[in-house]
Amino acid sequence: MDIVENAERFARGRHAGQFRKGKAKEPYVTHLEEVCDLVKQWGGSDIEQAAAWLHDTVEDCPPTSLLELEQEFGTDITQIVGELTDDKSLPKAERKALQVHNAPKKTTSAALVKLADKTSNIGALSKSPPDGWDLQRRLDYIEWAQRVVDALPYKHVAGMKEFEKRCDLAILRAYEDLGSIRQAQNAALEMLSRKAKRAGLDHAQAENFIKNFVKSNL
Repeated sequence: MDIVENAERFARGRHAGQFRKGKAKEPYVTHLEEVCDLVKQWGGSDIEQAAAWLHDTVEDCPPTSLLELEQEFGTDITQIVGELTDDKSLPKAERKALQVHNAPKKTTSAALVKLADKTSNIGALSKSPPDGWDLQRRLDYIEWAQRVVDALPYKHVAGMKEFEKRCDLAILRAYEDLGSIRQAQNAALEMLSRKAKRAGLDHAQAENFIKNFVKSNL
């Protein structure tokens, strides 16, 4: 059994019976599968893929510890997991603030897995948001995830494009689900503006692009 398969087996066992917070209540391992798949798509090594499977085991699956992971998987994988593990003894608001504060200190490997993790989470928020989350809470979560990712010292180019695409969709979906028609329309226009600017268009070109798009869809 190779290191990625071993990490998958270990993670599936530790996360057994856990579910995502969204309305669909998907098994938590679907998140781990996606994080690993994204890391692999973005050229991640076997060590990085294994860390993707294991990145939540210490945080969410007590009594799993970094020492146990080191004994099972070695120092390199454990170091990445350690960089990605929040201290659950701290208040949630403090943990979230620390993610932003500590993001610039991440190694290249940890940054890659972190980007995949946030990309997966934003996609899940769009497809299956948690029950009881109002519009502002959804928008605040997206803004926080963007702050964490923006602070990472290494950003895979294709990974960033996917993350930004999912953020755009999650913002639009939030307004469609919980906002007014006008808010959803404005969100769609802002999304087009961001896409145009990311494509290298200046302000005037971006405005012209949006006007042409609107005219062609009336």
